[in-house]
Amino acid sequence: MQLRALLLLLFIPVISACERSFDIPIPEEAKKPVLNLLMNKDSIMIARVALSARMDETTDGNGIKDAVVSLYENGSFKETLSAYTRSGYIFYRSRTLPRAGAVYRVAASVPGYKEVSGSDQIPDTVATGEMKMIVTKVNQWQQRVTINVQLHDNPDIQNYYRIRLYQVTKWVNANGDTGRQKLQQYFETGEAAVPILEDDFHSDFFTTDALFNGRSPVFTLKADVYTDFSSMVVEISSLTYHSYNYLNSAYLAAEKNDDGLSEEVIVYNNIVNGFGIVGGAAQREYELVR
Repeated sequence: MQLRALLLLLFIPVISACERSFDIPIPEEAKKPVLNLLMNKDSIMIARVALSARMDETTDGNGIKDAVVSLYENGSFKETLSAYTRSGYIFYRSRTLPRAGAVYRVAASVPGYKEVSGSDQIPDTVATGEMKMIVTKVNQWQQRVTINVQLHDNPDIQNYYRIRLYQVTKWVNANGDTGRQKLQQYFETGEAAVPILEDDFHSDFFTTDALFNGRSPVFTLKADVYTDFSSMVVEISSLTYHSYNYLNSAYLAAEKNDDGLSEEVIVYNNIVNGFGIVGGAAQREYELVR
């Protein structure tokens, strides 16, 4: 027994001597240019050019101020976007108002990198039907808002939609000056004729016409409002394949960011030689007054 104990004591230093520490460097992915531009029908185009960064980098240290950003309409050069700073961030602004049906390509030349570019077309505004709002008082603090929204879907093309809801509050101060505040509202959605009801509240609702192509579905938006409001605004956007996939995946990624058990969501990208999105949209707002 004593011999066995002695052998064990002699073996312990041998095991310890075999332990070695290694510092393995894990390189970060090389920075790449990021080009983001969501083009809205009949609105000034504003692009953002930066270098890719970690999610926890909140400053504009990666914003690029000396990029050359070029705009092409249906294959022909249109203009060079001008740089400007807003709230400490660098943007590039055009003078062109994008037209429905036109295809726009945006290319950014960044010193030290390959040119990055992306392109998309501009969809037309969604054709809508009747909209109505019903407000029900739940208690002295809460009201239940139900809004019916009808869309007329074009059967000749694949359509992509986004719906958002806002509550509008207006007031008059002691000096007689009026004020207006628009706040995005979380809501439930459902459509009476198609079985795609959803139980969760969300701030953005995305859908394609896969289940109602060529028809006129009626969506029901239900929201719990805890403040007095003067009206509700329904924002309806017609999206392209590129803008739909980018906005939808970015929304899902943001929703699942704090859930460690959720599957990873990869944000859609259509930029050549870089990251980001060039996508088209046609957005319109409809205000429903109480």
